[in-house]
Amino acid sequence: MRKSVLLGILMIYTNLSLADVSAWVDKNPVVVGEMFNFHIEAKNVDEPEEPDLSGIRSLQVINRSMQNQTSIVGTSITRTVKWTYVMLAPSSGNYLIPALQVGNEATSPIILKAVESSQNTNNQSVRLEVDVSPKNVYPQQQVLIRLRVIRTGLELENESLTPFAIDGTQIEKLNQKSFSNVKNGKRQLITEISYVLLPDKSGTILLPQVRYQGDEILGGNSQSKFGNFGNFFQQRGRRIFSNSEAQTIKVKELPSGFKGWWLPATKLELEEKWLPENLEFRVGEPVTRILTVRAKGVFGNQIPELSFEIPDKMKAYADQPLIETDKTKDGLEGSRVEKWAIIPGRSGTIKLPEVSVYWWDVQQDKTRIAVIPAKMIEVLPANNEIPDSLVNQDKLTEKDKDTVLVSEKPISTTDNQSAFWKALAIVFAILWSATILLWLLYKNKNAAKDIENVANNKRNQAHSIKSATKNVENALITGEAEIIQDALLKWAGSLWSENPPLGIEQIGERIPELKNGIKSLNSLLYGNQDKEDSLEDLQKKFCRLSLTAKKNDENIRYSQLTPMYPESK
Repeated sequence: MRKSVLLGILMIYTNLSLADVSAWVDKNPVVVGEMFNFHIEAKNVDEPEEPDLSGIRSLQVINRSMQNQTSIVGTSITRTVKWTYVMLAPSSGNYLIPALQVGNEATSPIILKAVESSQNTNNQSVRLEVDVSPKNVYPQQQVLIRLRVIRTGLELENESLTPFAIDGTQIEKLNQKSFSNVKNGKRQLITEISYVLLPDKSGTILLPQVRYQGDEILGGNSQSKFGNFGNFFQQRGRRIFSNSEAQTIKVKELPSGFKGWWLPATKLELEEKWLPENLEFRVGEPVTRILTVRAKGVFGNQIPELSFEIPDKMKAYADQPLIETDKTKDGLEGSRVEKWAIIPGRSGTIKLPEVSVYWWDVQQDKTRIAVIPAKMIEVLPANNEIPDSLVNQDKLTEKDKDTVLVSEKPISTTDNQSAFWKALAIVFAILWSATILLWLLYKNKNAAKDIENVANNKRNQAHSIKSATKNVENALITGEAEIIQDALLKWAGSLWSENPPLGIEQIGERIPELKNGIKSLNSLLYGNQDKEDSLEDLQKKFCRLSLTAKKNDENIRYSQLTPMYPESK
């Protein structure tokens, strides 16, 4: 009895272990553009996984389905998994369906033959044209690719194209347009698609065939939109195929001896603009300089960063650049806009150096330079500053007036006039003597009064500095850049009442401890930066300076601040 049971188990186990995998097509040869079925069947395979069809080249897989079936006949159990693929051949020729692995088993390879149908009009009905220009380029130089799909005498739907995908290049679609035409009495529907390609390095690039496929609409008008590529899984009639010709692009090495930023373009422009429009350079007042680079044939991010040397006694704060790329029918147009807030620190004539951009002219095949020439600007004094030249001119004018008046006095030689002048001289001598006597009498009284006035002025100034210092500390707490700037200027006016600074930059020059903090403040005012901790250094250094002074009384504070006054000249 035990032997019978054991024998039955062994028979069942043997039947389940007989695995078998097979593959076949429902017809061979097949007609180009007509669908056929490809079947894969796995019997008694433990947990079979779907086979990988990536090894099948060129054949189109349209749809797939899967079936599971288990049958028991007597003591025999058969478990079957079947995959069915709907496929088609896009062109005539022989196709290899290689051996496919299912579990530990493999199918046999199949040689499939595809033939043209007698009614196939692919070559006449759909034609692909590809224009590539130029075909001999440098790395990063744009190549324009124009693809035209020309349909003659047919209406089609569910159209699709194989996408461009080329390693070592950057490809962007520029535009797409559709229009109709009549040629040789037949109506043509044309779709034109433009691309731009930028190779990464030198060598030869193969532009592969572009493959088209679409469904013919039989018996009349179509409700689908013209040129609607990509709606592939819709109900379709006869499938139409067409291919373009493969082309090659040669990418040259960079020009020998070339150094610097590589920018291959067909045209480049460099422009300068100043704001405000009524431009006037004045000490301590910011103006905006805008530099714009526009280049054809490149992306905006290919344009290099602009730079120029900042003259002495002038500050410049850069804003974030604006980088853009426009896609036109003629290719790419990149632009880069850079802005600087410029603050003159002294009056007089200042030279702004030139700004230049080197680029490679792909049409002339040579290096070119776009330049904004150097220029001399005249910086006016601040509104509250009187130029030394004007002061000296006023003094000379008064002296000249005195000279003129003296020269215009008449000189008389008569005796009466001489007696008059002698009497007048005596009167002046008496008055002068009386003045000296009065001055001696009140000298001590006036001296005491002057000393008291000086002491009052010192106390008033110390009080003003104390109040202005408190205002700066409060402004630093608020974090508002404009309020801090105004408070610092008023504080400096109290500290240097005889020679107040014309801008906050001069405060940093007179007190080096505050220089870095004032530079950060200027970046907030004119550089469009927004960092909460950017004023931390200014607040720390100013409060440290203030706390040092608070350890002493007002008289001692005045003596500490006195050395910060500029020496009189």
